[in-house]
Amino acid sequence: MELTFRQKTVLSKLFDMYQDMQEPIHYSVVAERLGLSKSTAYDMLRLLERKGFVVSEYSTPKKISGPGRSSVSFIPSQKAAEIFSHLARGGVQDEEWEDVKARILSRLSSGEASEYAPLKQELIKMIPKTHSPLACCAEIITTLLLSLKEAQYKLGPTSPLQKLLTNSGTKLGMSIVAGVATGLMAADKMSHRFIARSEKYNEKYQKSLDELTPEAMNALNNYTRDLVVILSRGE
Repeated sequence: MELTFRQKTVLSKLFDMYQDMQEPIHYSVVAERLGLSKSTAYDMLRLLERKGFVVSEYSTPKKISGPGRSSVSFIPSQKAAEIFSHLARGGVQDEEWEDVKARILSRLSSGEASEYAPLKQELIKMIPKTHSPLACCAEIITTLLLSLKEAQYKLGPTSPLQKLLTNSGTKLGMSIVAGVATGLMAADKMSHRFIARSEKYNEKYQKSLDELTPEAMNALNNYTRDLVVILSRGE
């Protein structure tokens, strides 16, 4: 049964947390890690359970004697484990990257970041502290695209960015994507201040690209393509 990108993001985070903690994960913890509301995380995990990727477990707090209100937690099913063990053999293993990707795309997909300024400011603060080259590139390219959306630039099928992202990711290709996004912002007076501030990150972006493997470069290209699709909805 096929999963949406948002469903894969939540399932991936649950799987990673379960691998680390080796115990059922309460839905509120998943919500916190992904920046989602508790109700959104709960509903998504229940949906994944119906699709066979998650198993729920109920427990009663130990401090309560006798009948008490049970608490529901979740663990990935064997079906989910098979998916992620397959990806691990051919994919990119980078915990910081996975966390950044999941947080950004979950918030945008859920509509909880429809006002782009808060998420952009959060990313700007994160960039200097990020160690993973792939995560750093994702944060920088995301701030550029969010700035374009704030400037009311269209990212639909006719956008040059969509066309650039149709091919497999390469260093040259992802450099051009960032350059085109910056160039488009230059035409918007409201973005001039951001462009001046973001120049100090350009060197870090280029250096980070130099460190990416071909698999990681493709992962960045695919992430950026998904981001453009999400941001262009409703245009």
